[in-house]
Amino acid sequence: MGASGWDYYVPYQPDRYAAFVALRQEVFESGEFWWAVPGEPGKTARDYPNRPKTEDELWSEESVRLAGTHSILDMYRVLADDEKPNYGWLPFAYETFEEYMALVKEHGNPEYGMIVPISEAEAYAAAGSTKLTPEHVEKITELAQYRGIGRCAILHDADGNPTELYFWGYSGD
Repeated sequence: MGASGWDYYVPYQPDRYAAFVALRQEVFESGEFWWAVPGEPGKTARDYPNRPKTEDELWSEESVRLAGTHSILDMYRVLADDEKPNYGWLPFAYETFEEYMALVKEHGNPEYGMIVPISEAEAYAAAGSTKLTPEHVEKITELAQYRGIGRCAILHDADGNPTELYFWGYSGD
């Protein structure tokens, strides 16, 4: 199926992790994710009345663990502003398993499933402002460059007040 892009806007709150947890719950309950068990392209879990009733039930299926849900449900952690993401070997190219293992040995495995908040420096470099607005979203989407690692940005109104949190990324097999 390949990786899928996803994005979500939620009302601003200072606790990004609490917003993230509530968003994940909303996505799970709505069924707005790809369910690998039936695995039909173009359908979401919402299309199946027998879909899992809990996340434990969802993730108990090996096919789901391997393919993901192509949604925010594939993420499990939001980094703090002062935490550095472990991208491991991701920026590097490899062609053989031996090359891959050498890169893992040198750089470590990437830490998938994390949400990395946009730093002020990244915001300014991408959009020319540290107070991002909805109009800046198109300029920052490329900052989610690694599959399995999401991003988060605070969006502001015209007066500079925070109004939304924007979560986005790519995940899935």
